[in-house]
Amino acid sequence: MEPCSRSIFDQHFDRVIDNEDMYVTEVPNRGAKPTVLLRESYREQGKVKSRTLANLTNLPAHLLDAVKRAAKDEVLVNAADSFGIERSRHHGHVQAVLGAMRRLAWISSSPPSHAASETSSSG
Repeated sequence: MEPCSRSIFDQHFDRVIDNEDMYVTEVPNRGAKPTVLLRESYREQGKVKSRTLANLTNLPAHLLDAVKRAAKDEVLVNAADSFGIERSRHHGHVQAVLGAMRRLAWISSSPPSHAASETSSSG
């Protein structure tokens, strides 16, 4: 029998991927940050038991969120694949006119301050 080179998570992954009883839990850790575990619940001789599949404590927050959502059977979609450009409007001519107006001092290049807009509107 040859040694298994796959991690514990990889060994269980094929069996667990369709399991509806998979969940992420946080275990308190006496003053340190809590341990985050990927667990699976199952029944053995009529009793509910759970087994830890992976320790997710060191995962970045965005990946941990993705695992939690996947464990709840949410469909995760890449944001770039979800949106498409329907049309793009040109803005170069507007930028050119604004630049010319600023050079001619018709409009200020910095936004007006709150106090300046109050004095001009009250008079």
